[in-house]
Amino acid sequence: VTLIRTVVAISFFSIASIEHSSTWNLIGLAVYWGLDCLDGFLARTLNQETRFGAQFDILSVRFLIAFFYLNYLAFHPELAAVIAVFLFQFMVIDHYLSNQFMRWQLLSPNYFYKVDRTIWWLNWSMPGKFFNSGAVTILLLATNSAWAAWPVLVILFAVKIYSWVRMHRLPLLVG
Repeated sequence: VTLIRTVVAISFFSIASIEHSSTWNLIGLAVYWGLDCLDGFLARTLNQETRFGAQFDILSVRFLIAFFYLNYLAFHPELAAVIAVFLFQFMVIDHYLSNQFMRWQLLSPNYFYKVDRTIWWLNWSMPGKFFNSGAVTILLLATNSAWAAWPVLVILFAVKIYSWVRMHRLPLLVG
């Protein structure tokens, strides 16, 4: 499902780029989010989670969000600063944090509660996932205003730095 999601969503994002169409970009985002939810649900329900699958999913998510935002930036160049900061936070800091499950031999970040419940809740619980990957995007789509997104982005950045520092104070444990 991860591969299908990536191919289908990137197809819509590519059409959006070629046609300079915000509608196709939004369709790509909806496909990405919908199939991302389905992907995780099926992997857990069918007991098909793997560490490779988790890493591929994490990388695929970054790739798709980057493509969405590069298109979005073409439609809204006035939002360049907030988009750049969000992408740095999501593609560098959050990507690094999301792969740290490997240090504890967990199947994916979804099981990080076995190591540290606070870090898990802030980053990979349902509210954490929504806040981390959806809040800024939804605010920007709803308002097209950097001013609406900056406060959430600042909080998100602080959560990521806090999580980074807290994570590196944890002893290595076998999950």
